[in-house]
Amino acid sequence: MTGFGTKRLIGACALWTMGAVGCGHPEVALDSDEGRHGSSRAALTSHEQAALDTAHNAASCTSLGSFYWEIGTGAGPLYGFSKGSGVTATTTMPLASASKWLYAAAYVQSKGYERLTADEKRQLNFTSGFIDEKLSLCNAEGTSVFNCYGPSFMDVSYRPLEEGRFFYNNGHMQRLALVDMPLRRGTGLASVTDWLNPLLGTTFPEADSDVAVAAGFTGSAAQYRVFLMKLINNEYALSAKLTVDAVPAWSGGPDVSYTPWGAGEAYYGLGHWIEGEGSGGAWTLTGHSSPGAFGFYPWVNATRTQYMLLARVRLLGRDDGEKSRACAQAVRAAYATGVAQL
Repeated sequence: MTGFGTKRLIGACALWTMGAVGCGHPEVALDSDEGRHGSSRAALTSHEQAALDTAHNAASCTSLGSFYWEIGTGAGPLYGFSKGSGVTATTTMPLASASKWLYAAAYVQSKGYERLTADEKRQLNFTSGFIDEKLSLCNAEGTSVFNCYGPSFMDVSYRPLEEGRFFYNNGHMQRLALVDMPLRRGTGLASVTDWLNPLLGTTFPEADSDVAVAAGFTGSAAQYRVFLMKLINNEYALSAKLTVDAVPAWSGGPDVSYTPWGAGEAYYGLGHWIEGEGSGGAWTLTGHSSPGAFGFYPWVNATRTQYMLLARVRLLGRDDGEKSRACAQAVRAAYATGVAQL
C-alpha cells in the first residue's frame, strides 16, 4: 500500500489491542496523525494494518473515494481512520436513509414499545401501505412535516393493496410523523431535532430537510457514534427490540413488493435492516444496519457488543449504501482477523 493521505485516528484513551476499549466523551473527535505503509508516527497493530490495507486495496473499497471508517464498543471507539481527504469523524453530511434508524428509535423511545399500536408498527417496518409518489427531501426553508407529506413535496398516499406487504419507501414514516408532529419544521422553535435529540441523547444539527424524517437528517460519524453506543448499551426502548416485528425484505421474499436490498436474505425491523448470512440452508443473524443512499452506513453486530460505521457522501452515485456496506464489512473482517481482505 502506498501513501494515500490516510489519517489514522484513535480514541485518546484507547488501548492498542483487540478487544480494547476507548474512553472519554463519545462525541470527541479522535486524534489523528498521518500514516504511510511502512512508516508512521505510531506503529500499527497487525489488525489495524490489515484494515487499512483492505480500505485502500480491496475491490469493494477502491471506488468509494474518501471515507471515514470506525469500529467500537459501548465504551467508545476502538479504531478509526480516514481514507483520502475531506472526510473525518466530525464531517457533517446528509444521512439519507440512515435517518430511518434514528427516527424509529426516537419514536419508540417517546411512546414506549409496549404502547405501540399495530398501525404504528406497520409504519415503522414499512408494511403500512402509505407510499410517497415523489422523491423529495422537503428541504425548502420553512417546510413543515405536514407540508412535506402533502402533494407539493412527497405526495404520500395510501395504497390498500400494499398494506401488509413490505414496500421500502419514506411514506410510511412520513405518515407517522404527520400524525405525531405535523407542525414541526426543520429549523427554528420546536424543530424536529428539538424533539429527536432529547429523546436519543444526541446532538444532531438542525436542517430544513429534517422534516423528511425517513431520509432528511444530517450529521457526522461522531454524532451517529453516540446513538450507536447508546443503542448497544441498552439505553433505548428499541435496544432490546431490534429483531421484533421483522418482516422479509429481500428481493423475491414473501410479501415483498419493493426492496433495494441486493445482498441476499434480509429482514426489516423497526426502522432498520436485519442482516444475515445463509449457509447449508440455514440463515444466521449477523447484525443490524441502516444504509443511506449517499453512502453513510451504520451497523451493530448481532449480539449488540460492537458498532461500526462508514461515513461518506456521493450525491449523484448509485447503490452507494450497498457499496459502503460491502466495503465496511470487508474492513471489519480484516480488523477482526488481522488479514487483509483483498
